[in-house]
Amino acid sequence: MLDDLRSMAVFAHVARGSSFADAARELGVSRAAVSHQIRRLEKRLGVPLTRRSTRSLSLTPAGQLFAERCQNMIAEASSALANIDLIRQEPRGRVVITCSNHFGQVHIVPALAEFRRRYRNIELDVLLTDSNLDIVARGIDLAVRAGPLSDSSLRARRLLTDETFLCAAPSYLEHYGVPTQPEHLADHRWVLYPRSLRYVTLGVGGRDRRIAVRGHVRLNNAASRLVFVLAGEGIARLPAYDARPRIASGELVRILPECRTTPVNVYLVHPERLGPSARRVADFLVEEHTHRVGTAPSIGSSIRSRAMEQVRGQRTSQPASSTQADMSHQDVEPAGDR
Repeated sequence: MLDDLRSMAVFAHVARGSSFADAARELGVSRAAVSHQIRRLEKRLGVPLTRRSTRSLSLTPAGQLFAERCQNMIAEASSALANIDLIRQEPRGRVVITCSNHFGQVHIVPALAEFRRRYRNIELDVLLTDSNLDIVARGIDLAVRAGPLSDSSLRARRLLTDETFLCAAPSYLEHYGVPTQPEHLADHRWVLYPRSLRYVTLGVGGRDRRIAVRGHVRLNNAASRLVFVLAGEGIARLPAYDARPRIASGELVRILPECRTTPVNVYLVHPERLGPSARRVADFLVEEHTHRVGTAPSIGSSIRSRAMEQVRGQRTSQPASSTQADMSHQDVEPAGDR
């Protein structure tokens, strides 16, 4: 088939110029190569396409009909190449992107809205779900994922790295007390996300400590975790992008700020080959989050002091009633939700 298409392209050039020599010059090949392609094509079709003499060349009736089709083929191919060049310069088409509900609504959807204002010819199909969809099977171009990449056939670009803070609502701390030592955390109620959470890891004095955690609320959704923490249900490890504005407003209090907690790493995952439109979206998201989100600054002492004022006079750490949980699971959040 490819040999036939090549011969048809040569014949289209011959028919347009009525000359082997002109066709050879236009194609950048020898006259003998052009003659070979025409003889091959005539043998393949079983009919003569040209009448040749030492001085002239003309098309047979069959050659005239076939030349029209060959020239249409060349025109379609040229148009297809021109369209691809246009897409490279001004991407267009449909891009499918998936992300978790909470992180998507906070970070990805606002960025994509800005993207649409700039690139009107690119359609976006946005799937917000807390399930990790099969990118290849579902025909997804881009997926926002947290944590390490498990499928080696995919590629990942870092979207952001952000701190996490241990936080609780003032109402919770007023009732149960403020933990001032890492070991106090084991006696408190936690809002457990992910549902399998059994302990948290704290960096204390240059060493990591595992603290068993327990609670009466288990969740599979990051947005729900924030709602329960704000409602005073317990302590949680929150991404700084969720915690920072609420600490500043006094809705949350940061606990044990001197202890380091596991940061959030979010990646943009995609198949090895990306089309121009999907690559444009990927580049835009990475650039947007490079500017928007960096490592969170430490919460200022004035904010901490104001927050702690709300729980002044309470006991340092009052145990919460619950059954001790095992420590068989790490405090790693699921890849699909933040």
